Amino acid sequence: METIYLTGYHGVGKTIIGKLLASRKDLKYLDTELDIEEQEKSSTEEIKNKKGIDQYNSLEKYILKYKINQGMIVSLSSEIPKDEENRHLIKTSGRVIYLRAKPDTIFSNISNDLTKKSRLNSNLSVLTIEKELNELKPYYEELTNYAIDIDNKKLSDVFKEALAIYNYVNKVKCHIFIK
Repeated sequence: METIYLTGYHGVGKTIIGKLLASRKDLKYLDTELDIEEQEKSSTEEIKNKKGIDQYNSLEKYILKYKINQGMIVSLSSEIPKDEENRHLIKTSGRVIYLRAKPDTIFSNISNDLTKKSRLNSNLSVLTIEKELNELKPYYEELTNYAIDIDNKKLSDVFKEALAIYNYVNKVKCHIFIK
């Protein structure tokens, strides 16, 4: 079984799609950002502010090197692909689904989710998202084996596409019945 990584910007649904996919396929699930927060007992922003971005990046690298097993579903933090070694570790250990969205879709998703990080809520704008997304997009695209555009789609439709990709990658035989 191939490990499936979900990548993309904040608010594209990596965590919920990852959890649904892992649950449906009875696989282990890992969210790199949440794993670091649990390990450090602090939010991502607190860790970066107290320990620095280099230390945070080391924590991400540790997860990719030592916590990823074959056949897992992994939601990547939005910035993890910026590091060249991280990209290498991801590319050589699984397949990547890029959950792609336009800045206005992301803005709407984050604005509607009150649990998102305060950093995002404090300076949240479509322009800020567009700027950060333009910086991250080349890294996402370098990693991408499959992409799902989430704009104007229901969560259930995005999940169905991710499930179809999982089944294709892992050569799972399935029957689709259309009424």
